Amino acid sequence: MKPEDFRRNIIHEPSEFLAILERRLKTAGSSGRASARARLLEKLSTCYRLVDGEFSKAEAFLRRVVELGGFHAELFKLEAGVEPREVLKKIKGLRRIAGNIYASSRNELRTAPGEPAAREAFRAGVGRLVSIYKRNRKTLSAIRKTALEFSRMPDVEGDLRVIIAGMPQAGKSTLISRLTNAKPEIGFYPFTTKNIIAGHLTVEPYGRIVLIDTPGILDRPMSERNPIEHRAVLAVKHLADALLFLIDPSPGKYYSLDEQLSVYRTVQSMLQGKPLMIVLNKADATPPGELEEAREIVLRKTGVEPLVISALTGLNLDILKQRLAGLLKAGSQGF
Repeated sequence: MKPEDFRRNIIHEPSEFLAILERRLKTAGSSGRASARARLLEKLSTCYRLVDGEFSKAEAFLRRVVELGGFHAELFKLEAGVEPREVLKKIKGLRRIAGNIYASSRNELRTAPGEPAAREAFRAGVGRLVSIYKRNRKTLSAIRKTALEFSRMPDVEGDLRVIIAGMPQAGKSTLISRLTNAKPEIGFYPFTTKNIIAGHLTVEPYGRIVLIDTPGILDRPMSERNPIEHRAVLAVKHLADALLFLIDPSPGKYYSLDEQLSVYRTVQSMLQGKPLMIVLNKADATPPGELEEAREIVLRKTGVEPLVISALTGLNLDILKQRLAGLLKAGSQGF
């Protein structure tokens, strides 16, 4: 699913909606030749079309989220606090109610005995339609917020999706910026990456590898993780065909090797047997003895021989690219 597919279904904030409605009602039914009743009918129709248009976009967005399921459905629930299927059901109901209000108000306006009664029917109809939008402000704002979130997500479509995971400040953003065309924000404090970032690496003639940089995951229970960490967990669970787990062995690391390996085990359990490579980053900032000690600890505790690199200087990035290309050629069978 590409981000632009979500952009077309972003609804307005309630305050924006009301401002747009006010402008449109001023110009609707402005023809001097039409009767007063006909002008009111046109204004009422304008109000309904705008309300129904917003609900229609919300419904289309939610239908797509429900169809996609997995990552998108869980991320919607994380952002909105409710299952997308439940919100879809509610929006469909509101759309039906709006249609019924319009039909009855239109009939009342047409049959009203005189212009004062017609104006009263018009005001009542518009008021009821606007009230639906106002009463459901919280739900509509949550839909808009999530649609905006999805529209800002990167394109993660490709032949092989590789998640780059690890604890904060392990060097994930630096690595993806060196391997691909992605331009992540790189900082010197934890949680610089707040959203999912993707870069693309083309391996001719086999296809495109999508490298996905996720926010850092901390060593703590799911119930204690913040929304940023939850996004990373969802990416690992639902987007990964394979995973690179970065470990920082340098003296200046934010987290101990034991803490990082604990997160590694958590991530490994989410992959359900998919290929996983451990990467010891920051070789440029780690004394050779400490680097070798970290390599031995990782190998002993995981059974996996880590690849030693420096994303900053480019050390062994050619080997990493070769292994990624090999994984693509082998059809995700293993590094």
